[in-house]
Amino acid sequence: MAHCSQASYPSLNTEAAMSILKASPLHKLVILVASLGFLAGMTALATPGEAREIQWCSRDSKRGTVCMYHTEQQCRAAISGRGGTCVRRRV
Repeated sequence: MAHCSQASYPSLNTEAAMSILKASPLHKLVILVASLGFLAGMTALATPGEAREIQWCSRDSKRGTVCMYHTEQQCRAAISGRGGTCVRRRV
């Protein structure tokens, strides 16, 4: 029967490992600015396209005006049985 010897691993230098995790204030600032720029850009890109797609609103006495429909058919299905009207959204 063969004996398995335990592998020896090099000792971990905790100071070296911790220095990797510590970032300089300038590095933190660069990451923060880049993150905020990315989020602002994504928000600016997402909002106008979505707003253009939603073109129909339902109007009724209970809920008022709700603009969340991409097509007139979606709007009519939503008000079916409850009453109300569908109107094209004014942009």
